[in-house]
Amino acid sequence: MAKKARKRRSYGRKKRKLNANAGALIVIVAVLCFSAVMGFRIRAMKEADHRYEVQAAALEAELEAEEQRKEELEESKEYVQSQDYIERLAREKLGLIDPDEMLVKPNE
Repeated sequence: MAKKARKRRSYGRKKRKLNANAGALIVIVAVLCFSAVMGFRIRAMKEADHRYEVQAAALEAELEAEEQRKEELEESKEYVQSQDYIERLAREKLGLIDPDEMLVKPNE
């Protein structure tokens, strides 16, 4: 009978040891799965961050180009409102001259 009791105790110990090992295995698998998921998420976030940096650089370049265009338009606006532009336009489009100038046309 003592042998049976020892076998039962031995079987109980083995069963508890297996349960403890199974629990540890489950925890290890869960940690590995969590680490893998987090690794993929971090990689995706880094790729998105890189795309946003490229997009920001492109937008900054576009903004700079538009600011340059704005300056050119402001200069053009000032020139169009100047007396020099009005005189040039009158000469080219309307064929007008100043009173103290002579118009010389070549013979055709």
